[in-house]
Amino acid sequence: FHQIAAQMAGMVGVYDVINLGKEGLSVVRELNTALTEMRKVSDESLQSLKNYQNTTFDTADAVGTTAKQIQTSTADYMRLGESLDKAAESAKTANVLLNVSEFDNIEDATKSLVAMGQAYKDLDKMTIVDKLNEVGNNYAISTDELATALQKSSATLSLMGNTIDEAASLVTTANATIQDADSVSAGLRTISLRLVGTEEAEEELSAMNEEVDAFVKATNSKKQQIIKDYTAVASNNYSNGNYKNTYQILLGIAKVYKEIQEQDKKLGTNHATALIEELAGKNRSNIASAILQDPTQLEAVKKSSEEALGSAKNELNS
Repeated sequence: FHQIAAQMAGMVGVYDVINLGKEGLSVVRELNTALTEMRKVSDESLQSLKNYQNTTFDTADAVGTTAKQIQTSTADYMRLGESLDKAAESAKTANVLLNVSEFDNIEDATKSLVAMGQAYKDLDKMTIVDKLNEVGNNYAISTDELATALQKSSATLSLMGNTIDEAASLVTTANATIQDADSVSAGLRTISLRLVGTEEAEEELSAMNEEVDAFVKATNSKKQQIIKDYTAVASNNYSNGNYKNTYQILLGIAKVYKEIQEQDKKLGTNHATALIEELAGKNRSNIASAILQDPTQLEAVKKSSEEALGSAKNELNS
């Protein structure tokens, strides 16, 4: 029995060594592939990249990820034209986003952060991650859903003058009812483009297979008058000037929307529904409706996003 047990233990030891060897070779190949990707997209010397590769193990320990993921993400950012030092910091931040969110791979986390970084260039990437994490932790939207929705809509919303806090508020408030981040992001792009109504906006709406109706083609003054007519209730002191961004316009309307609905019931009019169709078109009217129903959440989410400093680091440490 002792001889058999000893022999079995010896065999297990041999196979353990073989398996560890195979795993080691696999890791070496993966790291070599990551190094190759960085070489493809960088003018840095091979020795410089190897030196950086050595530092990624400590970075990975600090962030709670793998050196391979840090290096892969670094290559993605260098592909966008960032220097090695800047790409290294961006890669670290992308991996923080991966860890504090529900993303299941670094590629998707990186893509969403890249899109938001391009739309809001005045913000550093960790500030963006803080905002995503704080809102995702406190409202009916997951961090990865919010990030994905902003990835698809942030360029348009930013162009229309919305801050990232306002964009996050619009997405989150709509998603509380709709529960479909892709539909919400498409709806917000449509609403923003309909409000601005430029030739470029018309072309983009057409490319998205959205309605290009009389409201879209109307002048700014005509749009302003249409909105004023449909929001003409006793408590409305809000001016719907087109200099306001998407968030400001929708928040102002949301604050009197219930009163508009009550007035419709009393007078037999249909201003609430007509207003929504003008703002969003028939295809996206459910998105506008979800936003206009809850002005309180619009303001609360914006404030939460604005006060999110350090949120992601605290969660990562936990």
